[in-house]
Amino acid sequence: VDVSKLFNPQSFLTAIKQVCCQQQHLELDKLHVFTEVTKRDVRQVDAFAKEGAYVTGMYLEGARWDPNSNSLEDSKPKEMFVRMPVINCKAGLVTEREDKNMYICPTYCVPTRCPYFVFAAQLRTKQPPAKWVLAGVALILDIGYSL
Repeated sequence: VDVSKLFNPQSFLTAIKQVCCQQQHLELDKLHVFTEVTKRDVRQVDAFAKEGAYVTGMYLEGARWDPNSNSLEDSKPKEMFVRMPVINCKAGLVTEREDKNMYICPTYCVPTRCPYFVFAAQLRTKQPPAKWVLAGVALILDIGYSL
């Protein structure tokens, strides 16, 4: 699903949580959307995800995604936005523990960011997450043009 083309992408993510609730008999308010970046391109997806849904249409601003190490890296010069590979969004129980190698990346509809927050995605990183917070790294759904 290309979430950048949805009028209300939050409703799609809520639907992922609702399906998880029905399958596992859990409470909706105790679930959170978790993301797992795959190494696939849109054309390589040939089946539905076993858990959650495969989503596309996200662009990374302030950093780039390295498919070899499957983690965040510094941007290349003059590269403002980078298209993300297919991301598997799935629902799971909220945990209080903090992963040192995970950056909680805000996702916005447009580059101006406020007030169009969608959800917080989890992106793997080798550097401390504070580096990406200071760099202002975010996922953007609609950058205004096509890469």
